[in-house]
Amino acid sequence: MLLVGVAIVAALTFTPYALISRARKAVAAYVSVPESPALRELARPTPTPQPPAFDVVRWLNERGEDPARHGVLVQSFDGRVTLAEHNADAGFNPASLVKLSTSLVSLTKLGKDYRFETKVSTEGTADKSGALHGKLFVAGNDPTFGDFDATLIAKKLGERGVKKFDGELIVSPDFVFNFDDKADEAAQRLAKVLKFNPKTTTVGGSPAGEPAFSVRSYPLSDILLYMNAHSSNFVAEHLGALVGGPEGVRSFLVGELKLPPEQVTLSTTSGLEVNRLSPRGLLAIIRALDDETRRQGLNLADIMAVASDDYGTLRRRLVGTPLEGAVVAKTGTLVHDDGGMASLGGIVYTQKYGKVCFVMLNQGSSVAESRAMTDQLLSEIILSQDTPAPIPKPDKPRHMLESSDLGKPALLLSRFTVYGSALLHFPKHQML
Repeated sequence: MLLVGVAIVAALTFTPYALISRARKAVAAYVSVPESPALRELARPTPTPQPPAFDVVRWLNERGEDPARHGVLVQSFDGRVTLAEHNADAGFNPASLVKLSTSLVSLTKLGKDYRFETKVSTEGTADKSGALHGKLFVAGNDPTFGDFDATLIAKKLGERGVKKFDGELIVSPDFVFNFDDKADEAAQRLAKVLKFNPKTTTVGGSPAGEPAFSVRSYPLSDILLYMNAHSSNFVAEHLGALVGGPEGVRSFLVGELKLPPEQVTLSTTSGLEVNRLSPRGLLAIIRALDDETRRQGLNLADIMAVASDDYGTLRRRLVGTPLEGAVVAKTGTLVHDDGGMASLGGIVYTQKYGKVCFVMLNQGSSVAESRAMTDQLLSEIILSQDTPAPIPKPDKPRHMLESSDLGKPALLLSRFTVYGSALLHFPKHQML
């Protein structure tokens, strides 16, 4: 039985399963996590599985499908029982299932509590009316930074007596705002949300020394949940960049999970463009990701959506079927590359085998038809050999936090790091 995850409220993520509010712990900008014993365990020889009981090729042929365009592997978590297998070692474009690799590597290397920091500092003076003259620096590479975070900055500045700003707004070259990573445009959008009227907005560095305060993102676990549930390519590429990009992720899969090098081709960390992974390789990634989440005190549903229960790409999938609420998974979709791909991979919770890992990769131009076929095939494979065991549902679907929660003390406390004492005036080169 899946343990219900901790409660977290996120600006750009979902509310975890246990809906109990609590303040988040402040953490450093980088959290180093020891090497996972679970990954070392995965390197051991996989037990020889029993022959699959479900004939995937026959099922596909009966529906006029070309079996060569499909890859399927469904196994018990320990790998001893294979419920279905077809083209398990063939290379397919996994589409957004690549995000499972990005999730695994970033979670392992950074840790569930890793937070991006956006640092704020000033240079100049403020008059009695609360107008700050001089420079305002905002530096950070948080891919989830947006209106909500900008409002937090405005609130913190207001607490220090800054009501207006007519100087120069300077953002770091890697600054992101509302999924726009063109720093010059992001600076202009930030100024609008702050309701400041700077003379200029530019891209540059920050002054030396500690900033006045920083706004931290929500923990990595929340960011992964948002990324996977909404299949955010933008977030996936920025997270991937932190762990070495496509080559860094590939090196991890080959070096740590011992995936055959010839079966791992990654050009992105989001799943865009042309990538190659086999169903068996993806199943190893799913097992490792489940192990890593549990090692860090999480459940897989803390970083991935539940079919039909959550908002995102799995919303209403498998609804009204016995599998509703029993599947934690990631979708993958490509409309043009490789002739179109519709993929699904994750875990089905069952009564007999417990956790059943599955990957389904379908090549075809009709994404809608491929999705429907995937849902039907997965249902038939599971129901012919086991009984789904839905995990407890939240009171409501997990969704993005609304701005009305801005003033909650626990939320604000978790998002700020304040450096030094609060200053009510701003000598030149002095941090706010």
